[in-house]
Amino acid sequence: MPPAEQVLAFLRSLPIVSGLKAGETMELLDFQEQFVRGIYSDVDDLGRRRVRLAALSVARGNGKSAILAGLSLAHLLGPMTEPYGECYAAALDREQAGVLYRMARAYIEAVPWMAARVNIKDWHKEIIDEESQSIWRALTSDARKAHGLAPSFWIADEVAQWRSRELWDNLATGMGKRASALGVTISTQAADDLHFFSEMLDAEPNPTVYVQLHTAPKDCALDDSAAWQAANPALGAFLNEEQFADAASRAMRSPSFAPSFRLLNLNQRIAAEGRFIEQADWDANGEPFDVHELEGKRCYGGLDLSSTRDLTSLALYFPDEGKLLVWHWVPNDTIGERVERDRVPYDRWADAGWMERTPGRATDRVAIARQLAEIRQAYDVQGIAYDRWRFEDLGKLLSDEGIDLPMTPFIPGFKSYASAVDAFERAVLNRQMQHNENPLLRWQAGNVIVETDPTGNRKPTKAKSLDRIDGIVAAIMACGLAATDEGPKVYQGDGPMWI
Repeated sequence: MPPAEQVLAFLRSLPIVSGLKAGETMELLDFQEQFVRGIYSDVDDLGRRRVRLAALSVARGNGKSAILAGLSLAHLLGPMTEPYGECYAAALDREQAGVLYRMARAYIEAVPWMAARVNIKDWHKEIIDEESQSIWRALTSDARKAHGLAPSFWIADEVAQWRSRELWDNLATGMGKRASALGVTISTQAADDLHFFSEMLDAEPNPTVYVQLHTAPKDCALDDSAAWQAANPALGAFLNEEQFADAASRAMRSPSFAPSFRLLNLNQRIAAEGRFIEQADWDANGEPFDVHELEGKRCYGGLDLSSTRDLTSLALYFPDEGKLLVWHWVPNDTIGERVERDRVPYDRWADAGWMERTPGRATDRVAIARQLAEIRQAYDVQGIAYDRWRFEDLGKLLSDEGIDLPMTPFIPGFKSYASAVDAFERAVLNRQMQHNENPLLRWQAGNVIVETDPTGNRKPTKAKSLDRIDGIVAAIMACGLAATDEGPKVYQGDGPMWI
C-alpha cells in the first residue's frame, strides 16, 4: 500500500475522543486528506518521500490538533515508525504543548494495542514506544537546549504566534541527522510578511516543501459566506456556522475586533493586536520620489538616539511636500548578529542604502554629527526634536565641531507624545507621509503599538511593540514639532551651540 494510503488508513482508525461523536472513528474532510496526500504521495524512483517540510495554513477551529497528534502517532508507532525514532510536538508554550500531548495520549489510551506497547511519562510529557524504542516528547517554542535533537518527525503548532524561530531552526537543522525526516506545521497566518512562517508560505515552489493555504480573499466583506468557507474548510462540519456568523457580526460592529477576526477566523495576513498603523495605510504613502527635489525645503526633524550598540534614527518631515526622509545608523560589526536576532535583512537594507554602517561594534556619534551637518546645509531645517537621553556626548560633539542646529528637547511622556502621535496619524491617513517605499520603515511601521493613558493621550511604546520602531518614533517626534511650529530655539553658550 502506498505511504499516503497507509497514513490515511491509520488516521481513519483513530477514535474520536471527545464531543458528540466520541467513540466513533475519525472522519477526514477533503482538505485534510488533500494535505496528507500532498505530503506522502510524492515519492522518488526508490519510493522515498520527497517532502521534508509541510505547512497547512487554515483559520482556527478547523481541527488542527487532532490531525497533528494523529500524524505524530503514525510516526511513533504507526505505519511510518522507524527504530529509535524521535518525534517532537512543538508549541508556543507549555499549555499548548500540553494540548497536543493530551490529544496523543487520549488516542493511545482508547486503542488497546497502542496502550499495550507504550510507556507514558506524564511529568515529562513523554511517550516511549517499547517496540521500536521511539520517543514522543512535547517541546515549547522558548526551548534553549534543543541543539542536540535528531528528529525523525516533528510537528509545530500555531507557529505564527512564535516570536522566536530558535526551536524551529533547531528542529529543521536536526533533520539532517536522519535519512527521511519530516516536519509538519498547521497554523493560522502570521500578521506580517517578515515572519518566518510567512516566508515559508511565500517561498518559490520546492519539491521538498509542501504548502497548503486556505485564506479568505484580501478585500472580502466580513459577512461574505464564500470567504468564510475559503478560510474554514471545516465550516458546517465540526465548525459551527451559527457561532461563526455571530463572530462575524461582532467584527462588523467593532472595529477593534475586526482585525483579530480577519487574522484568526478568515486567516488573512493582518495584525490582530490593534497596531497603530495599518499596513494598507502605510503602503498608500509609498509613491517613489526624487530626494533631491527636497533640497532647500522647509522641514522638521526627530532624533531617536540608541544605546551604543543599537539603531539610531533621524527623521526629517517636510510638511509642505508631505514627504519623509529617515536615516538609520548601525554598527557594522553587529549586523550579522542583528540579522540572526531580529530575523530581518539588515545586511541587504544596508547594501541598498536604507541604513548606514558605522565602523566597529558601537554606534559612531561622529557619523551622526557629520550627517546632521550635511542636513543643515541641504535643507531648511526649522528644528530637530531630540530625547535628552544619551544626547550629552553628541551635543558636545556638535558644539566642538561648530555645527549650529536648532535643537528642541522632547520629553517622551504622554503629554508630549499626544499631539505628535495625532499629527503623524493624520499625515499617514491623508497620504501626507510619502516615505519612498523605504523597506526598513515599512517593517517598523508594522511593529508599532501605542499605549493610552486614562485621558486618551497616546504614545508609542517600545516595550510592547512587536519589534524595532526607532525610525517611526523619530518621525512622530518630527511631525509633532512641525505641528506646533513654534520656532525651536538654538541653545547658545561659549561656542556656536550649547547643550
